[in-house]
Amino acid sequence: MEDHKTDTMDWALWFYWIMATTLGWLVGKFFTSAMPVVISGVAIAAFQWSVLYKRIHAAWRWLLLSSLGWIIGYILFVVFFSANLEILAGAVIGGTLGIFQWSILRREFDLAGWWIIISILAWATGLTFMPGMLTSGTLPGTLTGLVLVIFFRFSLRQTPDSSQSNTEKRM
Repeated sequence: MEDHKTDTMDWALWFYWIMATTLGWLVGKFFTSAMPVVISGVAIAAFQWSVLYKRIHAAWRWLLLSSLGWIIGYILFVVFFSANLEILAGAVIGGTLGIFQWSILRREFDLAGWWIIISILAWATGLTFMPGMLTSGTLPGTLTGLVLVIFFRFSLRQTPDSSQSNTEKRM
């Protein structure tokens, strides 16, 4: 009998990722008045780690590097862009975050380079084009979560000690 689990989308992963990103965003907005974007980013990193910790190798790096990505992205934006260019905040933070997260995902997935582009688009959408109490976390969580589900379904790296191809493992 064939296992049809891979014939469907991993709705649970997508849902948990959206919730992790949304809740992380809300933590920063509700519980701090000082640098809420950075606090939200660190909270998002923690909640996303809770989704990934059994799914990727050394998932603790997600918490550390994602937090650094948020902090450095925010600093870069503040230092190099004026308040008049706030429209670039989502793209700058998303790009920095995407690069830091890509450094983890590239070890796990063949198509991980797309993560940087998706992160830029996702956070530009959530922070710049459609900002809001819920949308600023939910939209990026929805977009990046969908890509993460696609990565797990189609782009798993084969481990060196594996005797089966990825295609055989998925069947």
